[in-house]
Amino acid sequence: MALWVDREHGEDGERFIAERVLHFDAEGDHGGKQLWRNVARRYVKLNEADAPLPH
Repeated sequence: MALWVDREHGEDGERFIAERVLHFDAEGDHGGKQLWRNVARRYVKLNEADAPLPH
């Protein structure tokens, strides 16, 4: 899902994920909220892997 968010939302991926987390939180759907929090963690790791290494 993190790869999908990156491909479909690019630089707006973090905002999209945050909106999903807030949506499920507002709905009281703890499973949905947790799912998107996990996607958020993987999305961060994905983008860290893409970052250039310091010299």
